Amino acid sequence: MSILPPSNEPRENTRRPASETQGSSALNREGVLLESDVPVSRSLIWGLQRDFYAQRGLKSWTDDMVPQFITNNPFIAEIYARVVFGFICDCIDPEEENSRRPSVQNPLRILELGAGIGKFAFLFLRHLEALLQSRDISLSTVRYCMTDCSHSLMQTWLTHKCLSDFFERGILRFELLDASDEITPRFLEEDASQSAEQASGPLVVIANYVFDSLPNDAFAIERGQAFERLQTTTAAFRDSANTIPVDLSRLKFSYRNVEITADHYPDPTWNSILDLYRRRLPAATVLFPSQVLTILHAIRKFTNGTMLVLASDKGYACEDSLLASQGTPTLEFHAVNCFSQMVNFDAIAKYFEATGGVALLPDKHFSSLDFCAFLQGPPGHQFLATKTRYQEARSNIGPDDLFALLGWLNPHMEEMSVPQVLALLRFSRWDPTTLVRLFPVLARQIRTVSAERHDLRNAVMLTWANHFPITPDENILAFHCGVILLELRFYEEAFSMLKRSQDLLGRSAATSYNLGLCSLGLGRSSEALALMFEACQLDPAFEPAQLLRRKLEDEQVTR
Repeated sequence: MSILPPSNEPRENTRRPASETQGSSALNREGVLLESDVPVSRSLIWGLQRDFYAQRGLKSWTDDMVPQFITNNPFIAEIYARVVFGFICDCIDPEEENSRRPSVQNPLRILELGAGIGKFAFLFLRHLEALLQSRDISLSTVRYCMTDCSHSLMQTWLTHKCLSDFFERGILRFELLDASDEITPRFLEEDASQSAEQASGPLVVIANYVFDSLPNDAFAIERGQAFERLQTTTAAFRDSANTIPVDLSRLKFSYRNVEITADHYPDPTWNSILDLYRRRLPAATVLFPSQVLTILHAIRKFTNGTMLVLASDKGYACEDSLLASQGTPTLEFHAVNCFSQMVNFDAIAKYFEATGGVALLPDKHFSSLDFCAFLQGPPGHQFLATKTRYQEARSNIGPDDLFALLGWLNPHMEEMSVPQVLALLRFSRWDPTTLVRLFPVLARQIRTVSAERHDLRNAVMLTWANHFPITPDENILAFHCGVILLELRFYEEAFSMLKRSQDLLGRSAATSYNLGLCSLGLGRSSEALALMFEACQLDPAFEPAQLLRRKLEDEQVTR
C-alpha cells in the first residue's frame, strides 16, 4: 500500500514522453499535419492543455490523477508562510525607505497563479495568521487572490467550507485567470482604480506546479551557435468532425533548427540571457520561459517595484544543470491531455538579476521540486528577513526531502511504534494524508498507550485542523480521529469528532456504536443504549452493538 494516492506521485515518476521524430521525416509519414515550423511557445498544444484544465476542473486531480500532494501539504505551506512573513517584516522595517505597516486600507496583496484544488491557500493562510499574530498584525491586512482557468473550479472554491471563513472575512477572493495567455488580473486592476497608494504597494506572487505548464521557447546550443527549434505537429487522423484528436499524448512532434539573430526577442535582456547560453554552454537544449517572464513583467506594473515571487516546480536551478538537457524538447504527460516541461529557473534568475532584482535558489539537486524565490525592490533595499527565512528553508529539510523519506518509509510503516508515528506526524507538520495512512498502525497499538496519551490527542487535533477534503471519501479522517480519541478516553472530544463524521459521511452502525461508547464513558447510559439500538437498526448483524445493547438493557432492569 502506498503512502500517497497515485495522484500524489512526483511528476518525474509519471513520465510518459510523447512520440518524437527528427527533421522533416514526420511529414513523410502517414498522418494529418496540424502545424508546421512554429516556435514551441506558439504551438497548439498549449491551448489544448488549457482547455483540459478549464473543462475538467477539480476532476483534473481527483479523476485524472494529476499530481498535487507535494505542493499541497502543511509542510510546504509552513515554509512559504515563513518566507512571506519575512517579506512582510522587511516591508515594515523602519530602517528601509518607503516601508509601511500593512493595514485594511493598505493590505499586502498575494496573487496565487494556478491555485488548483485550493488546499495550499487554506494551509498557507492558517500558518501566516499564526506568524502575523506574533507581530500583532491581523490577517485582515492581507488580500489573497486565488486564480485558475477553470470556471467550475472557482465554483468548487466558493462552496468549500474550509475556504469560506477566509472569504467571509474579506481576506480571500477568487478570479478566473489564464496564465498561459495575456494576463491582467482584475484583483490588481481594481486596486489601481480604487487607490493610487494601494496600487503602488508590494505584491507576493505564488506559483506551484504552474511554470512547468506554461509555454516555453526551445533553443539548441551547438558549438557556440544558437538555433531555435521550430515544432511541427502531426496527428494520425482527424475525427468525424474534422477536428484535432482529443488525446494530446498521441500527437507526433518533429523539430527543425533555425539559426537566430542577436535581436531575436524585442526585450534586450532576454537576448542577453540567450547569448550567455550560446557562449557558455557547449551543447544543450534550452527551454526559455518566455510566458513566465511575460507574466511577471505584466504583474510588476501593478506594484511600487517591490515584489516577491515564490515558485516550486521541477526544473533547472543553475546553468550547469542545463547540460543535462539534450535532444528534442520533452513533454511529460500526467494525463492524456496534461503535460509539463522542466522549468528553466536559471533563466528566470538571470532576468531578475539583470533588472536589479535578487534570485534565491536551492544549492542542491532536487528530483521532484525546486523551491525558488525572486525579489524585486527599490535600490538599496536589502530584504534581510526574507533572505534569512529563505536560507533557513534552503538549509533545512524541504518538501522534496519529505517526499523522498515518506517513499522510503512506506514499506516499513507497519513496523512503526507509537513514538515513531508521532515523530512522523510532527515531521510532516500534522499532515492528514499521513495520518490516514498510519491509522491502521495506530489502531493496533492504541489501547496500550499510556505515556503518549496526551501527545496523541494533540496530534489528532492539530492534524484535523489541517483537513481540506477534495473528495467526500477523504472525510474518513473524522471517523479515524474520533476512534483514536475514543480509545485514548477523551470521550467528549471523541463524541464531537464522531458526530462530525456522521454529518459528513452519513449514519453507520460503526459510528453509532462508537458514539454509544463515548456516551457510556461520559456516564450517559440512557443515551448509550439509544445509540446501540440505532447501531443495531443500521446493521442487525453488527454483533458488538447487539452484545452491548443487551448488557445495557440488563443493567436497566436490575436498577
